Amino acid sequence: MGNLINNMRRNQWRLFTLFIASLWLSACQPAADQSEFKSNPNAPHAAKTALAPITSEQPFSQEVYIWQRQWRPANQTALVQSQNAFQGLRILALQAHPKPNGADIWFEVAVNHVWLQADPRPKILVVRLDGQFTHLNDEEVIHKINQVLANWQAKGTHIVGVEIDHDSASSKLPAYRKFLKKLKAHLPTQLKLSITALPAWLNSAEFPTLLATIDELVLQIHSVSDPRHGLFDAVKGWQWVEQLSRISTVPYLIALPAYGSAVISTASGYQVESETPLRHQRQSANAVEELMADPKILQTFIQKLQNQTDTKLKGIIWFRLPLEGDKRVWPLNTLIAVAQHGELAAKIELVISSDNNVTNQAQLTAENTVKSHTMPQSKLFQLSLINRGNIAGEPPTILSLAGHACSAYDAQNGYRVIQKDGLLTWQSQAETTAALTSIEAPRTNMMSVLQPNRETQKYMLNPNGQKVIGWARCESLYLQGIYAP
Repeated sequence: MGNLINNMRRNQWRLFTLFIASLWLSACQPAADQSEFKSNPNAPHAAKTALAPITSEQPFSQEVYIWQRQWRPANQTALVQSQNAFQGLRILALQAHPKPNGADIWFEVAVNHVWLQADPRPKILVVRLDGQFTHLNDEEVIHKINQVLANWQAKGTHIVGVEIDHDSASSKLPAYRKFLKKLKAHLPTQLKLSITALPAWLNSAEFPTLLATIDELVLQIHSVSDPRHGLFDAVKGWQWVEQLSRISTVPYLIALPAYGSAVISTASGYQVESETPLRHQRQSANAVEELMADPKILQTFIQKLQNQTDTKLKGIIWFRLPLEGDKRVWPLNTLIAVAQHGELAAKIELVISSDNNVTNQAQLTAENTVKSHTMPQSKLFQLSLINRGNIAGEPPTILSLAGHACSAYDAQNGYRVIQKDGLLTWQSQAETTAALTSIEAPRTNMMSVLQPNRETQKYMLNPNGQKVIGWARCESLYLQGIYAP
């Protein structure tokens, strides 16, 4: 009993000592933060940043832009299929272009509000103001934005913010800041104001002041340089992210590409073809170069972003949500694989079709043939290569097929076919030409032969792409083997 009483007394003394220590520590720290805010001319903004940081507990967000100006059923399909991969939607709703006579052209996207309301993700309404505007008519722009907001509200579509996409020249940032300040005053208080930003702004003395007028920034690090150098430079992109990390006073996201474009070179210069075909320019083109953001490079880049320690970095936004039939964007399964660090691989298969019956020969094993009492009949077979993977891949150089009683055959689209010992072999003509040229070339020219330039780059089959390589009329035809590059 005596030991029990002594232990209780010791515990009471420890509690009393801790209590006195806590009082002493609190007395030594008398509201230092408050005095700091009083001496800081940006106190309200600093207080907001200090009280509501992007903490490590908040997940790294991945959002996606919906940038189609004409909605179709594929939009609904993509919305449903992307729900588990991306946490937010940024939806193009209003776009303005300047005209030479000064009358601006406004286009409001007729989004499907039923489909949007069925999607539970947070939504931000995006307004695109063309970078060619020499002067923004503040009152007109704000009036148009308020009209769209009222329209969406009347139709019951809830949004959490408004984003302004305007590629302003750095010299015009002061005027842009005044516009954003006016817009912010007219927006409902519950809506956050976001803007896209160009890397060139990071070097402007006006940029920090601009940040004081907004709630969130989206740094665009794709298609910001000469398009002939590519859509995305991971080294420069990371430098811009680090630069923004040092100077930003607001939460920010990074906009990344999931699309492609074409650079059309003509005698008068070059133009970039993206979503809208430039048919007239293509007719007079000297060269057309197709560009596509590399999924593997982007996947590595976002892994690096996710390890960034800046608490102001909220996440990334992909441009843009892929729709079925859009050839200038990654397929949705590619985008999801990149976002979720999934496997990226090309899976090119040979499909042999005959009389409306399709056989995927790349996935068949040898089977016993059931003998028939009827006489075998000749069939017309068509051979196609299909990429069922999620990145572009080089088609096989040689395909060997066993054909029985073949009376005719032909190859196309860069292949030739030969028959020998009961086999039909489709062989890439480019591979054959390269091999012959390498053998016949003088030793002094060997390096130039083995290092292809832009004109001799090998053909790549895009995801979901299909390429017909020939046909054969035989009684039976099945694959023996595919030989990859």
